[in-house]
Amino acid sequence: MKERLKERFPAWCEDFTKEQHTTCLTDDLDSLLGCSIEKMVKGNPINHFYSFDQLYTADKSDKRKAIGVDLALNEGKSWCNHVVRIHEDDYVNPDTANINAVLNVHKGNYFQKYAMSTALMMWSYYQLPLPESEEGKKLLLSIDSSFLGHYDNRFKGVHNAYLRELGFEELINCLDRTSKKEFFDIQQKYNTKAKIKIDGNGYLYTKLPLAELQGIFNVPLELPQQQFQKTHEFESKEGSTYTTNSKNNLPHLVSFALTGTKKFKYTTVN
Repeated sequence: MKERLKERFPAWCEDFTKEQHTTCLTDDLDSLLGCSIEKMVKGNPINHFYSFDQLYTADKSDKRKAIGVDLALNEGKSWCNHVVRIHEDDYVNPDTANINAVLNVHKGNYFQKYAMSTALMMWSYYQLPLPESEEGKKLLLSIDSSFLGHYDNRFKGVHNAYLRELGFEELINCLDRTSKKEFFDIQQKYNTKAKIKIDGNGYLYTKLPLAELQGIFNVPLELPQQQFQKTHEFESKEGSTYTTNSKNNLPHLVSFALTGTKKFKYTTVN
């Protein structure tokens, strides 16, 4: 990641004190790979699982603050790739490590957003080496469909500009020699859109091929084996920018993400 971008991230990202935090996992591969990167680089283990309606915790006695991964928290530390403003003057969590937050992306300039995965952003920030194999590079670009912007002439310039800011010109070359269909095939081959869920006994499970993915990424990739217990409940909602022109008008926010110029999703706590 180029220094001019990296220096705009929250100061906590540069604190490499080992095992200072835990992480909060959400329901997909992007979050799991990001949590795995945090564990590998800083020793921060998964202790929470956020399903958007509930929060589950494995070890309630662990009082370390959690970092949300691929989670647009309104308060607290998080890695995130979402657009977190409706209006350009909306409040933004100062502890969110998010390109779209630090570059002031909002409804008015939505199509200038960073539209790739949280894991790819973290990969760049922590200066991890890209997968050696062509398959690995394609797979990394398949997470959260990070490849899509390259194949739309309206967004290709913005997409490539962000890859250059991340220091990933090599991935632009990979995109240039790969068809969009090949990426869809990769997603299907590795079931990259499979969800992470919690069963009735509090254990996490998924149909993601974790052992195979771990070998390709060279990042330890596994779900916690501990039993989780529900600790909080939230209300998930959707809204329209036609009727809400600022997220500051939404009380009791837990998380918020603009999902287009017209819609947003958010969670609240009573």
